[in-house]
Amino acid sequence: MRDRLSSFAEPEIIKLLQDKFVPATDNDWYNRRRKDELGTFFMSVANQGPRAGSGTKQGHYIISPSGKLLGYNNNRDNWNRLKFINDALEKWAALPESETKPGAISVPVLDKSKLDPKYHAEVPEGGLALVASERILKRVDGNLVACTAEDHDHEWGHLAAVDRMWIQKDEWEQLLAVGKDGGSMPDRLAKRLIRYHLLDFTRGEPSAWNLDDVKVIDLKLKPLADTSFELSGKVLVSDDTRGFEADVSGKIEVDSQERATRFDMVVVGDHWGHSEFTGGSRPGKAPLGIAFQLGDLTKSEDRIRPQASHWLQGYWEAEKQF
Repeated sequence: MRDRLSSFAEPEIIKLLQDKFVPATDNDWYNRRRKDELGTFFMSVANQGPRAGSGTKQGHYIISPSGKLLGYNNNRDNWNRLKFINDALEKWAALPESETKPGAISVPVLDKSKLDPKYHAEVPEGGLALVASERILKRVDGNLVACTAEDHDHEWGHLAAVDRMWIQKDEWEQLLAVGKDGGSMPDRLAKRLIRYHLLDFTRGEPSAWNLDDVKVIDLKLKPLADTSFELSGKVLVSDDTRGFEADVSGKIEVDSQERATRFDMVVVGDHWGHSEFTGGSRPGKAPLGIAFQLGDLTKSEDRIRPQASHWLQGYWEAEKQF
């Protein structure tokens, strides 16, 4: 992750990407498995490069509109990145005009109904997407403040990490019903929040919590007015190597049609340990904060699926241990 930050902060690389390319990003894990037009196209590109065949296809690809591979790189050293980009531009310049002229390649309209449902997912109709932003924190004079690079061994672990949480239409309706009278957050939604989103993902992709790791759930809603609700409570989740004990607070507001206009939730507490792929955590218990806000579904970045949703059924049914 550190080398990615370095290369994409390089002004020359930024300018080249802005001036010469149409940047796009996607998830190799889904694309190499899906059985549809997108998967076929992705594999046709990947199989032109050094990662042909089975296994991960992770890396950076430069391709022509027709899908001709012009360059592949998975070494994010700045010099290697610039060489990779410039070599691909030379290959682009050598292509015939029939490939490079604007409009020369006709891009078919994608039929979403034919996308592989096992690996394609969108925000549920009538549902919500919350954007979760996370930071490691420190205590200064009794206050919690964001850490800097000097506070952590990793040059990148102090930066904000971002994920999304999805809520289905019927879950939103259940949450509203509880909020009107006051009561506990519905169990399925509470356990999705805790198992898949109350994680330290500042250094990579942590493993989700198992159901029996959830030790305390005390999440309550109460009405403030006809159109607003308060959320508060405590959670504790832990296993043999890591844990998170935190306070939860928030506010939800709706319009006259009971559509969400605000969904703010803050989770702050002490986290300890790390999972298999997120080594390098701070020693002992240290403060961690996660802020959730209502996503704007007109923005593509707010519609990105949650990291923990690789197996969508397990994500939706968080109250079960499969």
